[in-house]
Amino acid sequence: MSTSSVTLNLVNLRGKPTAPDEDIYILLTGEDVTGLSGITLGAVTSLSQITNAAISFTTIKSGRLYAGLGPFPNPPTPTGGIYYGWIEFSCLTAGDNLWINMSNVDLLGLPLSISGTEAGGSSFSLGYKSPMTPTLINTMKNSVLTKHGQGAVITTVSGQQLVIGPTIIPSAYPDMTPYVTSLVKANAPVTIISDTPPGGSPETFTGNFQAADPKTGVILSLKGDQGDTFELTAINLSSSIIYRCDGGTIIFNGRVVPQNRTSKNDPSGQPASQIISNSVFRNLMIGFNEGYFTPTGPNNSSQFPGLTPFAGGNGNLYAQAIHNGTNSYGFPYADSNLKVLIQADPAQPVTVSVLADSMAYGYTDNPGGGSNQPSSGTYQFGIGSGSGALGAIRIGNWVYEPSANTAGSPGGAYGGFLPDLTDWTQMQFTGAGPGAYIWVKNGQVETGGCLNTAGSWNDSKTVYSWPANLQWVPGAIAPAKPTS
Repeated sequence: MSTSSVTLNLVNLRGKPTAPDEDIYILLTGEDVTGLSGITLGAVTSLSQITNAAISFTTIKSGRLYAGLGPFPNPPTPTGGIYYGWIEFSCLTAGDNLWINMSNVDLLGLPLSISGTEAGGSSFSLGYKSPMTPTLINTMKNSVLTKHGQGAVITTVSGQQLVIGPTIIPSAYPDMTPYVTSLVKANAPVTIISDTPPGGSPETFTGNFQAADPKTGVILSLKGDQGDTFELTAINLSSSIIYRCDGGTIIFNGRVVPQNRTSKNDPSGQPASQIISNSVFRNLMIGFNEGYFTPTGPNNSSQFPGLTPFAGGNGNLYAQAIHNGTNSYGFPYADSNLKVLIQADPAQPVTVSVLADSMAYGYTDNPGGGSNQPSSGTYQFGIGSGSGALGAIRIGNWVYEPSANTAGSPGGAYGGFLPDLTDWTQMQFTGAGPGAYIWVKNGQVETGGCLNTAGSWNDSKTVYSWPANLQWVPGAIAPAKPTS
């Protein structure tokens, strides 16, 4: 086997099947697949027929590995009566990182788990905090689906129940229209930051939700700091579009274009323009599905990664249940904020486990995925090299990973912008244990003497730095929250 091959080891944790329709079958789909062994691309194959229960490949784009009970079509469909689940992955160039995740976007079905090694060397595990039955299925039936939504619960040919998600049957789930209406009535402010196009810079779009324009129907109008404009009409911000994160149009620079533009559906569009408008639309969908938008704002997408999703009672209840009970995608853009997309080391095997429905297995509160920190801010911090034993540093939902070892660098350094903290907030050092934290606030730091070396502010009082080899003092007790 080539050293550049990616290996997926397949493990059956459901136990020996008691009927033919409980046999586990596997299907691999994808594009630009090279070096494949262990399975035939596009062929539904019994797990028992896969040599050593392992699949390997060198490259793959938009890969999916399906696992289902009994033979199923290629591809299986949520409404087809098959009990199945899947994972997604890509490795575009031999030896590149393997991007991998679990997905429950379209359905809640056969539970799977993934484990392996991150690109930085740490282990990762994705799985289920709550078992499929009875917990997750009952949560969907009793707390998420509307009284007209039981059509989304089907009994499969092998006897299990699965739940079809709102991307497939949006009418079975709570209407998002009241959420949109509350923002329109409040004339809520919005600030959305685009991705960076090649050779360009990210664009900041600002504006407000507004009563529908009588001529155009526009209810959201944003202007970019580089001169672009982005508008959405009410009909193109429907409940089904929010759940699917697609299916309508936007108005970009006065031109009506698809919400998710590609070279096929928008052949006359410029790639940089497509990247900007697509990322603005994506960030809007994150704001709605994860419930970050409020009538008073600030509704700034740069702050979304540090906010607690679904905290205000708004958003996608299906995605919330998936987020609370699993490390899986619950809506199409869950990778951006909910930390469920992993960069795995392609040289290390990945284990894909097929779980019993009663199993809570493989779930981790911080599954990996690298740093997740503000891209700008008033205050910054830095920690010198050799401090990696502090582990990932967490401030709310922001995550700061230590630098990796490289030629000439010992690694273990940290740095970045601090979030806007108007109140004292814990800075947690996860590598030192659950009670290892200090307190930070805009322009202030309180360590309580728990770190082996003191830090200091720069002359402008905007950057707080600690020297190299920073450690948590063994046995130290985290300080109480400051009162001023």
